[in-house]
Amino acid sequence: MKPAAKNFKGVYAFVATPTTDDGERIDEARLRQSIDFQISNGVDGITVFGSTGGIGSFSETERQMVIEIAAKQINGRVRFLPGTGAISTAEAIRLSKFAADHGADGVLVVPITYWRLTDNELYEHYEAIARSIAIPVGIYNNPGTTGVDIKPALVARIATIDNVGFIKESSGDMSRISAIRQLTDYKISVMNGNDACTPEAIAAGVDGWFAGSCNIMPKQCVELFRLGHEEKNIVAMRDYFQPMFPICDFMGLRGYIRVAHTACELLGRPVGPPRRPIRSLDAADRSYLRSLLVKARLIEERIAVGAA
Repeated sequence: MKPAAKNFKGVYAFVATPTTDDGERIDEARLRQSIDFQISNGVDGITVFGSTGGIGSFSETERQMVIEIAAKQINGRVRFLPGTGAISTAEAIRLSKFAADHGADGVLVVPITYWRLTDNELYEHYEAIARSIAIPVGIYNNPGTTGVDIKPALVARIATIDNVGFIKESSGDMSRISAIRQLTDYKISVMNGNDACTPEAIAAGVDGWFAGSCNIMPKQCVELFRLGHEEKNIVAMRDYFQPMFPICDFMGLRGYIRVAHTACELLGRPVGPPRRPIRSLDAADRSYLRSLLVKARLIEERIAVGAA
């Protein structure tokens, strides 16, 4: 395994970006509280500005502010991997340099684009970012959100760049985990990014999990990964996941960001609404989510009724 890959294992919380109640300003106090909550529940790392963090909803200046606050709040207690993807290579480089200068352990780069990118354009994009910083760079493949699918052969090509050390694979195609591991000669860390497929991903050999569902149930995410990855108890992992699956599945159906913001409010840990035009769940979906939280014993039924 490449030196750039060795430290990227375990569960990384993809935290929602907290906002004030109108959704238009970042709430620094809530951000600090959210980070501390995740760390207290045993996560191995924190990522700001993943998809659940509304990466496309904030300006470059706002993203720098959040990266700086998060780095100071984490203060080396767990690893810090901010998302630094941007629609232009130049902006992604600026954000990646800023993250490196403020103590990030690596950066996670999702391709954000309007035009369909060619394989050469994607390779050159990652190459330019990786050359601009000394810390590890991660590939973030999320075709369902971005419309860009970085397939295993291209992942292997990008992985030849010295400090490209890991990938968050969110396609939901479990065969890609084995394909990426083999095509890269096991030199980069492969991280799951599709929460509903987590047991299958662990069984297929992922090194870690970037979990949007950590916003809702971080302790359970950490325990699930421990059962499957550390203890290699597939039966126990499968059984433990049963009450978690409907929540993870619903996140995929309605959008991780909408479900995360709504769930945090229902759980008594409000992080404000997503920034418009994205909204929290409507009344019907909110009620359904509440029922899932009750079934998973994340909130008590009497509290859920009172929060209707």
